[in-house]
Amino acid sequence: MKKLLPLILALPLAACTLNKTAARVTSGVVDAGLPAVFSQSDPQYVKEALPANLQLMEILLASDPQNKAMLVNAAQGFCGYAFMFLEEESPERASVFYLKGQGYAERALKGATAETAKKKDAHPLFWHTFCKALYMNINRDKPEAVAEIPTLEPAALKLLELDPGYYYNAAEDILGAYHAIRPRMLGGSPEKAAEHFEKALKGPGADFLLSKYLYAKMAAVAAQDADLFERLLNEIISAELKDGDTRLANEVAKQKAQRLLEKKDELF
Repeated sequence: MKKLLPLILALPLAACTLNKTAARVTSGVVDAGLPAVFSQSDPQYVKEALPANLQLMEILLASDPQNKAMLVNAAQGFCGYAFMFLEEESPERASVFYLKGQGYAERALKGATAETAKKKDAHPLFWHTFCKALYMNINRDKPEAVAEIPTLEPAALKLLELDPGYYYNAAEDILGAYHAIRPRMLGGSPEKAAEHFEKALKGPGADFLLSKYLYAKMAAVAAQDADLFERLLNEIISAELKDGDTRLANEVAKQKAQRLLEKKDELF
C-alpha cells in the first residue's frame, strides 16, 4: 500500500498536466484557424457556427485558465460575435457577451492597466477597451456604464503608443467612439470623433468597412450630419469586396449599413 500511495497521489497531477497539454495543443489549432473564420463570405454560416467555437474556448480555458492566447481569442470572439450578430436583435444578450469578452481580456492583462501596459499587453488591452466601448454604446442609459466613459481615452492613447495599427487602426475607432458617446457638456465632440474615424480609415484600415460603419453610426449621428451618414453607408453598400481576413467583417458591414440606412428618418 505504501508503494501505491505515491502513484495514487500522482494520478490527479498527471491528469491535470495532460489536460493542460491537450488544451494548449488544441488552443494552438484554434488560434491558427481563426483567419479562416474571418475570411468567410457567408455571415449566416458564421453566426450559426461560431457559438460552438466560443464554447470550445471556454472548455479549453477551464483546463488552462492562464493561456493568454486563448484568453485574447475568447475576448475577441465574444466581443466580435456580439457586435456582428447580436446588438440589433438582442442588445441585452450582446451586453452579456461584451462583459464576457471584457472579462477574458482582463484576465489576459494580469493586472496591467492603461498606465502600466507594455508592448506584450497591447492586444488584451485593445479587446478589453473595445468590448467596454461597445458595451457603453448600447447601455448609455446605465449610470455605471456612463461613468466608465473617461477610461476609454487613456487606454486608446496607450494603444496608439504600443501598437497603433493593430486590428485595422481600431484604436482610432475607440477614440472616435469616446468623443461620440461622451455628451458635449462633458467634453464630447462629434467633430473630434470624425477626425479619429477618418484616421482609422487610413493605411491598414482602408478596406475595413466596419470602421466606416461605426463612423456613420456614431460620429455622423452625434453631429446630426445626415449627408455624411448617407454617404458613408452608401459607400459601404456599394463597395466591391475582396477575399481575405476582412471578408467576414466587410460582409457584415454591408448588411448592417443597409439596415442602418433604412432608419435614417428615425435618427435625423
